[in-house]
Amino acid sequence: MSQITTWDEFQAREYVPNVFLQAVSGEKVMLTRITYKGQVTIPAHKHEAEQIMMMVQGRLWAKVGDEEQEVGPGTLLIVNSNVIHSFRKLSEEDVIFHESFAPIRLEYLPGYKGPDPALTMIKQGLPGKDE
Repeated sequence: MSQITTWDEFQAREYVPNVFLQAVSGEKVMLTRITYKGQVTIPAHKHEAEQIMMMVQGRLWAKVGDEEQEVGPGTLLIVNSNVIHSFRKLSEEDVIFHESFAPIRLEYLPGYKGPDPALTMIKQGLPGKDE
């Protein structure tokens, strides 16, 4: 991979139902592009990595810690380590946002086979999912 690239080089994979993930990483920081298609609700969860999100398209109901509100393009969400957060897609159009993580979330990288505690919590909150 070149040091100067585009998202076209990174295949989108369905991470949980209707949530498509693209990820790129350096040694200490990661950037993702997330697309919500169709109905999406991400139940309350937390993870060790700090996260900063920037909304690009569409509208979400976001809850970060004790703060919650409708968010749209240009909104920044700051999720500190182990802060509980959740999201629900509001718009008919796809929702697209970028996230940066530090430290990187290895489980987001293609081919990673290790555990993902946040994904386990998310799947437990999704209808029809048992874990």
